[in-house]
Order: sequence, then structure tokens, then C-alpha cells
Amino acid sequence: MMKISILAYLPGVEELVAKIAWASISGLPPPEISVSEDDVTRLFRLARTMKLSSVLDFPFYIFSISGVSRVFTHQWVRYRIAAHIQQSMRWVKIDTGFDPENPWFIVPPSVVKQGVEAVVRYVKGVVDAGRRYLELVDSGVPTEDARFVLPHAVKTHISTVMNAEELLHVIEQRTCFDAQWEIRTVAYVLLAALYALSPRIFRDAGPYCVWEGICRGRGRGKCLNEAKSLTQKALEAGKRARKMLEKASYKRNVVLDLTDLFGFRANPEIKATVGEMLGLDEPVNLDYPAILEIKSLSEVLNID
Repeated sequence: MMKISILAYLPGVEELVAKIAWASISGLPPPEISVSEDDVTRLFRLARTMKLSSVLDFPFYIFSISGVSRVFTHQWVRYRIAAHIQQSMRWVKIDTGFDPENPWFIVPPSVVKQGVEAVVRYVKGVVDAGRRYLELVDSGVPTEDARFVLPHAVKTHISTVMNAEELLHVIEQRTCFDAQWEIRTVAYVLLAALYALSPRIFRDAGPYCVWEGICRGRGRGKCLNEAKSLTQKALEAGKRARKMLEKASYKRNVVLDLTDLFGFRANPEIKATVGEMLGLDEPVNLDYPAILEIKSLSEVLNID
């Protein structure tokens, strides 16, 4: 299950940064500045259009991404205006019998769409690699060396801290249809989360073709309508999450299942048939869920 959990964020960060920014052209320091709603909105519009990076460097967000492949994390850690801590592969449980409801590896939707035989070949290949890994470990090879044989499909989790400017950059690049499907899913779920928390910063976020009107990918504008639709759905999901947070006075965690918007649900018949062909008593979970969790302020600030 791919899950993004927003672990920490600055409450009231938009107003705070607006005070800091407007103080730069004022005779008063930030603690003595008052800002209106319009001042805050105008500030972040200027920051985006004029590319005032120092303004967007201030807000930061800490989050974890779990249930993703190492194909994803190899791409994710390329963003260096950030800090990342990832689960060591030595601590991943490799099980050749694997739990059909929660396999230790990702099956890409493109493989599932090829049909039962393709999925079975894929699963057997990954499980065989897992078997070779365990054999090496049992023979005395250190886990840090035995893991060389494991595939990129192995599930992992990674925690990241990024500022708003880098997150906007990530979203611009990775919501594009040129992006690999897994990191694109993460980007759209992140957009929903960030719009829930900081709507004035992320109101115009999305792929370049949507907010800039320029296609920087290989689609030459053919995917524009779909990109617009997904971006709008992400913003609507973010708005829904924000209302849930406000209704709970930010005292309860908010969880949204966004699988139907950005994830993948496999055909139940394929799941069942794959399970049968692998000699299992139950279907194999071939879905790629997309779950968003935003921690409550009481948990973020560690207060009752």
C-alpha cells in the first residue's frame, strides 16, 4: 500500500512567511507587521510569478512515503534540496512464500494489464530472486552483499523534508505524463496534501503545461486535458482534506483513500487466477493503493 504521511508542518506558515517577506520592504521587523488575507495571497502570487525563491524556501514539510519500490526511491533521492532517510534493504523481510495480501514487492500496473501469464512470470522471477538472496545469507554471505541479487521491485519506505520551492519543482516535473507512473502517483497525492495545508502556496501547482501553459514533455500537448483533470482532482482532494482538518480542529489525523483518482485497482478475476496458478488459497493483491494521511496538529506539536 503506497501511503504518504505528512508528519510535520508549520501551522500558520503562510501568514508567517508573508510577514517576513513584507517586512523586507517595511520599516518594521516581522513581529510588528500585520498582514491581511489579501496581503498573504498577493505575496505568494508574486513569489510564484517573479520566482522569489527565498520566500518559498521558508515553509517546510516532513513526510514519509511507504509501500513504494526502489525504482521510485532511486528517482526520489535525486532531489537534493532536501534530506532523505530510507529504510535499509537489510531490514526488509524477504519471504519466498510471500503474503498474497501484502507482497514484499511491487507489481507494476503495466504488467498486470498484460494478463495473468505475464503476472505469474513476473512474480515467479521476483520470488526466485528472493530465494537466491536467502540462500546466499544462509551460506554465510553478509546481508549487505547478498542484497545485490534482489530486484528493484522490493518495497521500501523513505522519509523526506523539503521546502515549498523544491516541492513545487517536484510537482511540476513529476505530475507530467513523461514521469514514471509510480513517482507521478506520489506527486499527485503530495499535491493534494500540500494544497490542504498551504493552499495559497500550492494553488497554482501542477505540471508545466497546466500552470505555465508550456509543454516541456514529449506529448506535445496531447495529454493536456488529462493533466488538467488530474490536477483539478488533486486540488479538490486537498480542499476536502482541509475541510476535514478544520472540522476536527486539527486534533485528529485525516486519512483519504485516493486510489480511484491516482492509484490502480487490478481486475478481481486476474487476482484470483494468479493466486490459483501460484498454488495459493487466496487471490494475490495486485492493486497499487494511493493513501494520504495528514497528522493532526496535536500529534505534530506533541500536545494533548
